[in-house]
Amino acid sequence: MKTSNILVIELTGTPRERGRIYGESAKPQITEIVEQWRHDLGNYGQNSATAKPIDTDEYLNAFLTETNYLSAIQKWTPNLLEEVKGLAEASGQPFETMLGMQLWDEEWIFGLRRRLHRPTTKCTAFGLPNQHEGISYAGQNMDVGSWVDGKQVLLRVMPHSDKAESVESPETLVFTVAGNIGLNGLNAGGLGITCNTLAQLNCSTQGLPVAFIVRAILEKQTLENAQRFLTAIKHASGQNYILSSPGDMRCFECCGTGVARYVPTEYQGRVFHSNHPLINTDICEPPLTRSKRKNTEARLASICHRLGDISRLYDLDDIKAALAAHDDPDNPVSRNTNNEGSSIGYTAGSSIYEFSDKPRLHLAAGPPCETAFKLFEFKAA
Repeated sequence: MKTSNILVIELTGTPRERGRIYGESAKPQITEIVEQWRHDLGNYGQNSATAKPIDTDEYLNAFLTETNYLSAIQKWTPNLLEEVKGLAEASGQPFETMLGMQLWDEEWIFGLRRRLHRPTTKCTAFGLPNQHEGISYAGQNMDVGSWVDGKQVLLRVMPHSDKAESVESPETLVFTVAGNIGLNGLNAGGLGITCNTLAQLNCSTQGLPVAFIVRAILEKQTLENAQRFLTAIKHASGQNYILSSPGDMRCFECCGTGVARYVPTEYQGRVFHSNHPLINTDICEPPLTRSKRKNTEARLASICHRLGDISRLYDLDDIKAALAAHDDPDNPVSRNTNNEGSSIGYTAGSSIYEFSDKPRLHLAAGPPCETAFKLFEFKAA
């Protein structure tokens, strides 16, 4: 997809109204992506040797009945649950289907625990405080299934107040794909969030799912409030989050049994992450295989090499080059070939948050090695 062609949807009103606007605006894309998502699930068998297709309806029913994410969603993010309900209503999809569309990471973990041959390497993230001209940067490559290409969406969530909030939530730019409420993003108050899967860590079937965490964080006005929320909740799946703001990057490895803050000493406030834990030891079984570990280690080494020299200050062009890198041709940071099958291994979007006199989003709606970035600014700025 050309970034200039990305569907930008402005969400206003109550949570239910925001969901309906989203569902109406992206209805054709949602219909298509739901079909492709279900088809992709059906490709997976009980093990890699037989690759016997699974019954998608039976599998999704087991996933939703054997987990209890709704309780955490209702407790921590009831406004976003209303948004998903509005999204289902306007898109013409069953609520259970649209709820499942918010639980991609959790379903991957569920599939792995059932010994499905699910890939586990995706996403490369960074945070760089106080670089060239004092500007701070953060962002990531978001690696998901190549079947989402052409259905990337940018949500512009306008300022709003909900009953549970005592202050108004800031305008937010959220990168995602049609039907999902949020993969990552930046708000007008200068707060950003990235996330990358840590499938090795313990999960909780009663924790708060990733998409709801991302959107809830982006409703916060300060980094301190965001950190308090992130460390207070129970997490559904293993994830690394980088919370970013001007001059301050905070990295947290979260899972169903705990949160560990990662503070590297060698990079003077810079943080880098991919898909293996660097500090959190709450590992589940079985651990990630060595062959898959090679991929995440290669991507981490690449971005550290390109952006980790503390004798240098980096600018926007340096960061774009790092996110477009193919330093290890078999394990590139920018993934423009789907070399692990239909479910993962494709960079559907590359986000760079710029914290200067005002926060700005640089977005490439596809692999940055072949997709141009476009600048998006906040209306209130």
